[in-house]
Amino acid sequence: MYKSKRLKDIPKELRPREKIKSLGSQSLSDEELLALVLGSGTREEDVLSLSRRIIKLGWERLKSMSVNELIKEIKGIGEAKACQIKALIELSRRMYEPHAHIVINSPEDVYNLLKDKMDNRREHLWALYLTPSNTLIEYDLVAVGRLNSVFADPKDILYGAVRSVCHSIILAHTHPGGEPKPSKADIDFTQRVKKACEILGFELLDHIIITKKGYFSMREGGIVS
Repeated sequence: MYKSKRLKDIPKELRPREKIKSLGSQSLSDEELLALVLGSGTREEDVLSLSRRIIKLGWERLKSMSVNELIKEIKGIGEAKACQIKALIELSRRMYEPHAHIVINSPEDVYNLLKDKMDNRREHLWALYLTPSNTLIEYDLVAVGRLNSVFADPKDILYGAVRSVCHSIILAHTHPGGEPKPSKADIDFTQRVKKACEILGFELLDHIIITKKGYFSMREGGIVS
């Protein structure tokens, strides 16, 4: 009923702050919740109108935008509000992504993360995207292959790297029923990905082969340096 109205036109008891106290957070719309986070509007518009305009951009787009891009795209907001928006999105991601606080310090960490995802019938190729401090941003199943082979293109991996705005990448793939030892095709593919990463400014930290018997790290084996 009050979605298109300005904050001052809404009865006080139905404004976001009063509404969350009396009816609970679940009763608020996205724009009302964002209004509470921002706290105030701009000289030209109240906080609810500003929030409504921001929400119209869509959460996926907001998620992908930098602070500077937000400032340029959303007329009237400055650095403080742009940072508030990015902080809210990041906090939401950490709350709902169970791996958000995982730090990858060793090949064993990768093995422990993925060992339960083994498929006895097909090889799986995973890409892990990390921050400069090796905190896991996300990990993607890049390709599913056959029992003893999997095909992927470096661009399949780099797409996720660009999307996640990561610093570095770790590859991992499974050898169902096999030995944790890289084939020539595995090594050649790793070198192709490494070169592609260097061109775009990403660092390929490792490529790990996972089996039921254990794992093999190409970095520890001297293949990735």
